[in-house]
Amino acid sequence: MDLTRKQFLAASGATAGALWAGNAMGLPGMGGPEAAGAAAGAAAASGEPTQQELARRLIQNSWYLPVEELAPDEMRISFMGTSFTSRVNQAMNSVFIEVGTGQSFVFDLGSGTITKYTGMGIPSSRMTQVFITHLHADHMSDLVALYCFGPAHDRKTPLHIYGPSGPILKGVRYKDEGTAAFCQNLLKLCKWHSDAMSFLNTGLTNGEDGYQIVSHELGYMMDPGVAYEDDDVLITHFPAAHDRDGSISYKIEFNGFKVVFSGDTKPTDWMLKHGKGVDVLIHEMALSVNDWVEHQAGLYPGDADYAAAYAMMKEVQDNSHTPARGLGETLAACKPRLGVITHCHFNQDTFIHALDSVRQHYAGPLAWAIDTMVLNLRPDESIKQRMALIPGFGWDLGTKNYPPDEVAPPKYDGPYAQFSDYTMRHILPGYKK
Repeated sequence: MDLTRKQFLAASGATAGALWAGNAMGLPGMGGPEAAGAAAGAAAASGEPTQQELARRLIQNSWYLPVEELAPDEMRISFMGTSFTSRVNQAMNSVFIEVGTGQSFVFDLGSGTITKYTGMGIPSSRMTQVFITHLHADHMSDLVALYCFGPAHDRKTPLHIYGPSGPILKGVRYKDEGTAAFCQNLLKLCKWHSDAMSFLNTGLTNGEDGYQIVSHELGYMMDPGVAYEDDDVLITHFPAAHDRDGSISYKIEFNGFKVVFSGDTKPTDWMLKHGKGVDVLIHEMALSVNDWVEHQAGLYPGDADYAAAYAMMKEVQDNSHTPARGLGETLAACKPRLGVITHCHFNQDTFIHALDSVRQHYAGPLAWAIDTMVLNLRPDESIKQRMALIPGFGWDLGTKNYPPDEVAPPKYDGPYAQFSDYTMRHILPGYKK
């Protein structure tokens, strides 16, 4: 039996429920329980919405609550990480896309992003399809956590990882630097962990197992190539220019909606072609080199080491990223319904200057993504933008349950099977079989 996300998250939604029922909880300015009951009765008699209902609408219009279900024709985009370094309020890069027909897709999974998936109540069983734009650590490092702990939760099926092939440079194909080789090495890296956890049920009687990885290596020069397709969803990929050859961007199509996720890239004509007229264009942006130097190195013009630091960070930006001007020009050419800035440090003293630079070239709808920002795309409606209301101490959830006859027996028989006699002798009495 599969519990719905709504059922399983009911407890986590208690805080939000308290907000919804503001007057019944006696929140300031909203009256106590007696006032709530009287007001509800009067409102019901008049046909007007109650104060409690109005409060619920206001909360739901301002905040996304993870108990909210999707309509069959709806798409939801959740930003789980929006930076390139791990920060307290910004994890590295990841975007989660859900569609109303039930499918869900992870795009990049950098360090710190798993905590946001936990807070949003996303179980491992809904993170089985992961699309990596390139193999920099800020885009793939939390694959270790997802792979290692998914089978101990509710993913008993293989983890599918999509990503670019290795680069071809000066006629040499670097096969050992693509997604297929990465997945093989991930299996080796995590071998001790996967065996250590295999006293638990990690797979199914049909031969599938949560500690299997299925790699889908995508030719990075294809323009475009098909990464994934089912009856409802089409995901294509096209080249990106970042650091060296071997990076890609993705385009997701569902129910007439089109969303592009750039990953990391310099401005390219590939993006102008594939991003034109989409509903949402999620694109990386780099702050000015001056801001990088001042915030990352703590140096200012006139300091002895400022020029050297500036030169180095300018090389990084020239090699890998899109400056604010380039983003503005790209958005102006593509004309999306909504442009979204990501992969960028958000600070009060930098974002106004950056936005001003974008706005010199682009006057259309624009959002700056920060972690747990959520977009809803619904037919014939404007794009709804909210922040998620999530618990700071949420638990890893497991909402998918299998019939006992479908679950394979563990690889190892019981919790003591992998302890040697030497170790067993040193475990205190009462804590061993």
